Amino acid sequence: MNLRRLIVVVLVASASVLVLAGAVHAQGGAPRASSSGAAASATKPVCVDAEVDGQRALSYDCLSSQLKPKPTVQAGASQTAAEAAANAPSNRLGTFNLSTERNRFGTNWGNSVTPQRPAAPVAVPPK
Repeated sequence: MNLRRLIVVVLVASASVLVLAGAVHAQGGAPRASSSGAAASATKPVCVDAEVDGQRALSYDCLSSQLKPKPTVQAGASQTAAEAAANAPSNRLGTFNLSTERNRFGTNWGNSVTPQRPAAPVAVPPK
């Protein structure tokens, strides 16, 4: 009986949220917030997770839409190949990259021109 009551409460709550969202959409705007912090969060879409009987159902569609990269708006003509190369990261261009060199040389960074290598294994004859 508790499960049915919980499902009814969840359905009623989600229906009321949809009705309120429809009313706001019909008015042609977003709800006004009194504080500046609430106003900033009102522009960001809210992902709603549901929990029924201890099992959470995440809203993966909403989360993945928030993780998509924002489209860049380019004014005027499209970017040329030279501009793209100038803005590309150094590891994509094949030029010097400090963190990569430090990783490659290990403890020899700044001490030797030879990258760090593990010591050669010593072969021990069987007895």
